[in-house]
Amino acid sequence: MDFSADSSYLQVSTGSYKRQVYEVPSGKQLVDQAVIDRITWATWTSVLGDEVIGIWSRHAEKADVNCACVSHSGINLVTGDDFGMVKLFDFPCPEKFVRTCFCIVTTTSTVNSMVLYCFSSRYVMEIFPSLNL
Repeated sequence: MDFSADSSYLQVSTGSYKRQVYEVPSGKQLVDQAVIDRITWATWTSVLGDEVIGIWSRHAEKADVNCACVSHSGINLVTGDDFGMVKLFDFPCPEKFVRTCFCIVTTTSTVNSMVLYCFSSRYVMEIFPSLNL
């Protein structure tokens, strides 16, 4: 869930892989793509949208990329996927099948549930679902 820079809009990604934008506080869904394209987002954690088409590899399925986060400066995007990989992209990345700037294979090789930048955008944290051992 992400708010626009002026807190007038909210964007969410649904379980059916649709990006939806709502007006705040009315809750009315915004469907005019021209208006959506002009919104400046305070944060970006969605794996959906024209701004992040490039994060999807040629053979990726919808559920393969689990999480994303744009740096506070708005110039980098980090993603986590089903293969335990954390990838760094330039943001936005609207071209299909973009090469990653940097890729790390995590030692746990489990599904990433969240990746996010620390406040300074100097470090990235990776959060995993709890493991029942």
